[in-house]
Amino acid sequence: MTRIGGVRLTIRHVFLLVPVAGMAWVATRPFSDNSFLWHVRAGTLQLDRGTVLTTDPFSIEYVGESWRTQSWLADIMFGWLERTTSGIGWVSTYVFLVAAATLVITLVVTHRHTAHLGATAVAGVLLAWQGSVFANGRPVIFSYLLLAAVIAALRSERSEWAVPPLIWLWAMLHGSFVMGIGLIVLEAIRRRSLRHVELALVGGVLATFTAHGIGIWMVLIEFMENRDALQLIQEWMPPNYSNPFMVPYAILVMAAVFAASRGRLERNDLVVVIPFLFFGLLAIRNLYPAMIVTLPYIAAGIVPAKPETRRGESPIVVGAFVFVLLIGAAAGLTRPVPLSEDSFPSAAALEVIDEGPLFHGSGPGGFLIYAQWPERSVVIDDRAELYGADYFREWGKLANGVGWRERFAELGITQALMKPDWPLATALEEEGWIELYRDEAFVVVRAP
Repeated sequence: MTRIGGVRLTIRHVFLLVPVAGMAWVATRPFSDNSFLWHVRAGTLQLDRGTVLTTDPFSIEYVGESWRTQSWLADIMFGWLERTTSGIGWVSTYVFLVAAATLVITLVVTHRHTAHLGATAVAGVLLAWQGSVFANGRPVIFSYLLLAAVIAALRSERSEWAVPPLIWLWAMLHGSFVMGIGLIVLEAIRRRSLRHVELALVGGVLATFTAHGIGIWMVLIEFMENRDALQLIQEWMPPNYSNPFMVPYAILVMAAVFAASRGRLERNDLVVVIPFLFFGLLAIRNLYPAMIVTLPYIAAGIVPAKPETRRGESPIVVGAFVFVLLIGAAAGLTRPVPLSEDSFPSAAALEVIDEGPLFHGSGPGGFLIYAQWPERSVVIDDRAELYGADYFREWGKLANGVGWRERFAELGITQALMKPDWPLATALEEEGWIELYRDEAFVVVRAP
């Protein structure tokens, strides 16, 4: 019988490792996150300047305008790693480590709530299924890890002291640290605890003692002021549950309704569960953090009334299962990570583009910042808080072939990198623009 630290190991324990091993394959899927790429370039720029960015350096029209990179510490780490390794080959390892740590911490908290290995294993599958969508290189991935860490720290009076420093670190990595403060406030209401109000206040004060100072709150205000622009970006849209990767959250909501109807969710717990479930329904990007927070409560509410029986397996059987999982994870993590051909222009497409102003989409924008800045400034990328809704709508009209003559003349644009199915591509072709390159994902044209 296999024991570790007095714990009798069973196959159910091994099943808890399955989501973690699966994340090794998720982390090495084709790379398509353009946002991560501009974060890398922002990091190298901050290393060169020795200060955080407070104005936009990358765009054609907004250069010099007020803009703070909310994830300055993550950017600097990315920039340092890129320079140290002469590339971004480390991305899959970094994504795996952060995503796996988030899974492990959340499952530990879930097991403490449920004391049921089977329920925890099922929760792990749902969590990994949902988390696979969000396991990418963006700094927001640190938010999931720190949210899980805050939840774990709040579970014990002995570890509550760590909550404010975690919020402080979070504020340097991503602006969603306010989500952590909100969780602490809800915990204060749930427990009727003045102590937790103090933790939230101290965390908020510490967030101000970062590189942006009081400006960290200005970042959040700018985001709120540009909510209309965010609604034009897919990740900020409400979830579509016909998408298989949105199904885990639908299952979670149904499980919550079931547990509440059977009286298995305590009223105090609903103070946390209901707001975060609603939070997850508002936007795609909210699904995973909402699941991290609510899963332990909901899993505890659906644990079977019958006590769990645990039969110890042979060390050989358990060891064989662990070996297979480790080999599978290693095979996944050592796969080469290609750039997504659908998201980024190929080297052949870049070769035919000259140094002049280029019209392009927000998707390639982050890639162009990474690959060609400072030689090239971009027309647009995904920084909604900088460009605003009106700019995004104007760009959409241009991509649809409306008003492009005047705008291109104003910006001096004589070349375009487009999706082949854009109406603008047809309009430029009809105007005699010369096609320089075409593949299934992109077409490059130049003015006659």
